[in-house]
Amino acid sequence: MRAIFLLIAVASSYAAGIQPIDRAAAYRFLNHATFGANQTDAAHLQAVGYDQWISEQFAVTQSDYPDYLTERAIEWSQDYFFQNAMTQPDQLRQRVALALHKIFVVSAVDVNSSEGMVGYLRLLRQNAFENIYVLLTQITLHPAMGEYLNMVDNDKANAVTGRTPNENYGREFLQLFTVGLSMLNRDGTPQIDAGPVYTEEDVKNFARVFTGWTYASASSSATAHNRPYYKDLMLAVESNHDTGAKTLLNGAAVPAGQSALDDVEAAVANVYWHSNIGPFLCKQLIQQLVTSNPSPKYVERVVTAFEDNGSGVRGDLKAILYAILTDDEAMNPPDGSSGHLKEPVLVVSSLSRAIGAQIADHPFLTDESTAMGQKIFFPSSVFSYFSPSYRIPGLGLTGPEFQVLTSETALQRVNHAARLIYGSFGGDVKLDLKRFLDQAESGDSGALVDLVNAELLGGTMPAGMMTSIRRAVDLQSTPDAKARAALYLTASSPFFQVIQ
Repeated sequence: MRAIFLLIAVASSYAAGIQPIDRAAAYRFLNHATFGANQTDAAHLQAVGYDQWISEQFAVTQSDYPDYLTERAIEWSQDYFFQNAMTQPDQLRQRVALALHKIFVVSAVDVNSSEGMVGYLRLLRQNAFENIYVLLTQITLHPAMGEYLNMVDNDKANAVTGRTPNENYGREFLQLFTVGLSMLNRDGTPQIDAGPVYTEEDVKNFARVFTGWTYASASSSATAHNRPYYKDLMLAVESNHDTGAKTLLNGAAVPAGQSALDDVEAAVANVYWHSNIGPFLCKQLIQQLVTSNPSPKYVERVVTAFEDNGSGVRGDLKAILYAILTDDEAMNPPDGSSGHLKEPVLVVSSLSRAIGAQIADHPFLTDESTAMGQKIFFPSSVFSYFSPSYRIPGLGLTGPEFQVLTSETALQRVNHAARLIYGSFGGDVKLDLKRFLDQAESGDSGALVDLVNAELLGGTMPAGMMTSIRRAVDLQSTPDAKARAALYLTASSPFFQVIQ
């Protein structure tokens, strides 16, 4: 039935005038845009084409975290994250929200509140297709970010007590969230002999901008330092805000006497129009979704979409994402340095989605990802689970996800594939392997390997690997053992572990 559905879908695409998309191209695209390609989604993509698929994803109802999670331990939200990732249709929104979580980091290591973390994660999903300006304003004023980077209850200087504004959020807002440390060309390469993007004096001025905010309250009022409250964005206490004149990047003047919100909006506008923000953020989004080593020309093409979405609008995430996913370098990656290692979250989700695993109980998925080096929602620092600038030792290539790949976590990746495919998780997981078993029973090991190749790799398995797996399959004594061996060897291979 799957083969018939695929043929009908491809035939329909011809009739609709859609440029044909082969299985390998469909799988490559879906591995960039979702939590793992599978045959059903690939057939739909082949039927409707790239543009229609992206439009559908922009329009589909977003998944959410239920309200009851705010009263439970954060582990419940972790489990719900995996449930959504594997089953909900808003795959692109979820994938982008994960990317944003790794750029604009808030960690449950320090924000010990389910309500705070769930609220922040909702904000990232809601703004995944918004404008960068809106996103930066929202994350700046979210109480979880305020708590994580010390903007909440950050009061103006007091000469009597010696208090000075906390610089933590102001520094990370510049260094990690918007413009970075080095002046960049439009293609993301460093400008030669250029000075730093900002100085210590700039950090002090941004710290002054971000003064006067406290937690909201049930009564929607603030007079001093409110108790932690995460249901609304932070509230301004104007008496605690520094109303003096300030100078931001490129000499931009913030006049004296402005409100706390006016100053925040001035700071966001200052970086939003800075020449660095496009290449700085666009390159990171490309790294998160497509390849760890995008060419300068790829970065520049996406920056062009950042600067103008075609209607004169700057910072439109929909235009940025479209440019990232449909760029020729994403569709036809160059040999050698393209793609990226799947982070543990994607290892877990993509295998389950590829083989159609139905999982009734999700806690073990969080445990599996953690064992591979990524405890979801608990990045160890503001630099995320792994640094976007991490370079693979001895290769000279950027490979952020390799920072958490050790001999131990590499073994955990292989063990996860074995436990899932060979049924070690018990009754909580249902595997429908009938199509693989039927093919194994036919006695044609080559056809079995072809089927596994199609469903897990989109038909991209190298000939030498196919020969090796076929030999291993032929050594197995039963159809069940043959089918599981073919699946396990494919899922544990570098060709499944790396997204091209």
